[in-house]
Amino acid sequence: MFGTPQEQNLRHQSFHQRRRGILGNTLEARKKRLGLVFALPAFLFFGAFYLYPLFQTFYVSLFSWGLLDDPKFLGMTNYSRLFTDKEFINSVWVSFLYSFGVVIPIWFIALGLALIFNRTFPGRQAYLTVYYIPAVISLTVWSLIWLLMYNPTFGIFSVAARALGITGLRMLDDPSTAMPAMIILSIWKGTPVYMVIFIAGLRAIPNDYYEAAQIDGANAAQCLLYITLPLLRPVFLYVMVISIIEAFKVFTPMYILTNGGPGSATRVLSMFIFQNGFQYLKMGYASAASVIFLLILLALAIIQFRLLRFQQND
Repeated sequence: MFGTPQEQNLRHQSFHQRRRGILGNTLEARKKRLGLVFALPAFLFFGAFYLYPLFQTFYVSLFSWGLLDDPKFLGMTNYSRLFTDKEFINSVWVSFLYSFGVVIPIWFIALGLALIFNRTFPGRQAYLTVYYIPAVISLTVWSLIWLLMYNPTFGIFSVAARALGITGLRMLDDPSTAMPAMIILSIWKGTPVYMVIFIAGLRAIPNDYYEAAQIDGANAAQCLLYITLPLLRPVFLYVMVISIIEAFKVFTPMYILTNGGPGSATRVLSMFIFQNGFQYLKMGYASAASVIFLLILLALAIIQFRLLRFQQND
């Protein structure tokens, strides 16, 4: 149908060659069939728990459905309402504010700690183990711990504030301090994970580069600027994008500590979706917001691929 007759003939031959390569009786064909059998559970799992919910979410987003009544087809009305919904727009803004408020400090703190722990000093392993503990604690448990720490009566922050003469500190009840409170606990939780990734990247850099630089008279700052950071760029790009995506998906701390409040100060996009879907029973509206959320994450993933491709071509 497309191309010259010679090109169509080549495509036809290539298809039959691939078909014989899989359905034939050669050892290579049997290996391919066996590989497909082993991969089949993964394909089924991906289809059942990723592809089907994805298409079902888009399908539901075209309806008005309160879970307890019959769905009513609306077309793209839910999407048009979202772009004029101040609460949705505010949730997108809050998600960006939280995400970049968390990840930017994490990048530099994790890199600084990685440079420290990449060196040998007494008690290094013990300090590294202690500092990594927050990463292995459940996010739910971690949020409950910080809920106690933010308690206005006996929480560590309130006690410290009273010692400094500051009274009435209620970090989770004040719109101006609720988001910084969420950011602080998330930075402390996420930094150890990315610190370990940076340490792995640092250890992959050959020592020969540093030895050659020292022979040429380079100091520690010059080694950092002209050897460590350029060679660590792929790791840094990976940490940047993965941390942003993970920050955008936050839900547990907001749900446990503030429930999106006070007002809508900490109502991130995932919280907006949860509340509309399961509290207000607007499942179609929440599904439309989920599709928009997916598009935002896809855009971030595309940025990641572009950055990595640019880095490889540089």
